[in-house]
Amino acid sequence: MVCEVAVMKQGGAMRAGGRMLALAALAAALSGCVPALMGGALVGTTVVATDRRSPGIQVEDQAIEMRVRDAVDKELGEKAQVTPSSYNRSVLLVGAVADEASKARAERIAAGQQNVGGVINRLIVGPARTVSQGANDSWISGQVRTRLIGTSGLPSNSFAITTFRGVVHLQGRVSKREGDMAAQAAAQVRGVGKVLTFYEYISEDEAARTTAVQQPAQTPAPATTGTPISELSSPAGGTPAASTPAPVDTGAAQVIPIPRAP
Repeated sequence: MVCEVAVMKQGGAMRAGGRMLALAALAAALSGCVPALMGGALVGTTVVATDRRSPGIQVEDQAIEMRVRDAVDKELGEKAQVTPSSYNRSVLLVGAVADEASKARAERIAAGQQNVGGVINRLIVGPARTVSQGANDSWISGQVRTRLIGTSGLPSNSFAITTFRGVVHLQGRVSKREGDMAAQAAAQVRGVGKVLTFYEYISEDEAARTTAVQQPAQTPAPATTGTPISELSSPAGGTPAASTPAPVDTGAAQVIPIPRAP
């Protein structure tokens, strides 16, 4: 279940502000949503009931991503094109930066944000991603999500998917079996060059307990339906899509722990 609540105060347009906020919060609670209250107003949130993170952590992860993105943009500007993905307060940084100094600085900025528990720095030093590359990455992420949804026995909403230049990054709180299934499913998507996984492993028993009862998986449209953006402009007779799955790299990145405040 995905739900959104957005109630904003603007000048005197909402005279009964307190009552409206209370009603909105009540409606959110009854529907299973957890709204965020900031500055006396509810702001838009998206909470997925079948996600293994608690509703509070889901909302906090969204807030962390916003804080990291804003802080990096403010301090590094055009020197960095960074996409943060927070899962259970562990922040994955993907994107491109101008130099090694900017890469290290982006990591320190992310680590310094409120409630960040760790940083995984997968930034590369090089030119920024083009618009067409970004569109192709979005296409790939959508196809990977489709694959996960269509894989029987896989809690698809327990995974976060981030794609940069054809490299798929998977985060999640999953069992070893579920993690391997998801990585192999992602590797089958056309246009994927590599799959990197950054999982929090749990036991099969815990996985079973925390998996919400869902409807039996229906066979989705094939995940390779359509053409990746990067292939739309390829000349006829260009390099065909690879017939073998993309390589899967598990545990390739080091999680940098953030010391607790004394």
